Amino acid sequence: MEPITITSKTHVIISGGAGFIGSHLSTRLLKSGARVTILTRHVQAPRAVQLAQQGATVIPCDFSSPDLIPACDKLPAADVFYHLAADVSVSSPKLWAANVDGTQRALDLTTALKIPYFVFASSIEAQGLGSDQEIPLREEQSCRPVSDYGISKAKAEELVSNWGNASGRRALILRIGNVYGPGSAWFLQPSLMALLGLSPLRHAWSQLQHRVFQPLYIEDLTEGMLRAVGQGLTGLYNITGEEPVTVSGYLHALAGLTGMTDRLSLIQAPLTGTERPAQGIAPDFAYVLMGTPERCHRSYDNTKLRTKIGSYARWSLSRGLASTLHWHQTSGALPALLQAIRQRQGAASCTSH
Repeated sequence: MEPITITSKTHVIISGGAGFIGSHLSTRLLKSGARVTILTRHVQAPRAVQLAQQGATVIPCDFSSPDLIPACDKLPAADVFYHLAADVSVSSPKLWAANVDGTQRALDLTTALKIPYFVFASSIEAQGLGSDQEIPLREEQSCRPVSDYGISKAKAEELVSNWGNASGRRALILRIGNVYGPGSAWFLQPSLMALLGLSPLRHAWSQLQHRVFQPLYIEDLTEGMLRAVGQGLTGLYNITGEEPVTVSGYLHALAGLTGMTDRLSLIQAPLTGTERPAQGIAPDFAYVLMGTPERCHRSYDNTKLRTKIGSYARWSLSRGLASTLHWHQTSGALPALLQAIRQRQGAASCTSH
């Protein structure tokens, strides 16, 4: 392993650098003094424009199409290529082109530019889910993806691993957990809607409440990614949160922060048989319901990575949720939901007096 020290001479290319994870990583690298080139499909998106104003070079690129990749002479030499660009749909006809063929094209571009270090943002979905007896899942266990997305990421891991086996190349594969934080409404929005009674959940609650996942705060993810690259790690590592929580535990934490603990009893109340069947369930909850009743948990062992770089997770779930809620309040995101919460809190305050 050859450590990589970030200096003003360090040049990093990040595909998907204007996405949720990519924008946070790009910002950290820019603040560290690195030169950053972002390859993105959305050069006019607010995050891309903001990063350009911070000093990043933003170039249009879509790895799902060979005709939309910049020519090598349009890109300068670099020290590291972070490949974050992906289609994150659970199932889509474009998944293979974006996540498998796209990863191969990113590797080909890295080879052509003679970049020695390739960092691939994979996913825990490549490994799949575990039972009560199997969790936390480790990197060396067999992959059993339960979605087309997971299958595409597992195949892309093979491509990256094979590329890294060549002389003079280093490849790092990070299986990223369920990331949340400022800039993302993942799992937060449907949970708020459920607490406010705006989204049906009772019909799925018996299946949903005990399922385990490991939320990873975005700043902890970027910290772990930078440490791993700083130490020049190669191979496959899980990078997940360190606070496993059930869906029920997550909703309890969120309800406590928003003053809606009284709503939990409505979600948890047993069905009487007179309710109308739910018309649907939010995609984030449907995602957690994947798998089987026995093999249904997203819990992964990050000991291998922590042994190399130390503990990178500093944000507890309650602190991370509070920070995410504050961002949504100050940024104007989720205005209707947050206004409804404020109205409930105001009504509760008046009642108490």
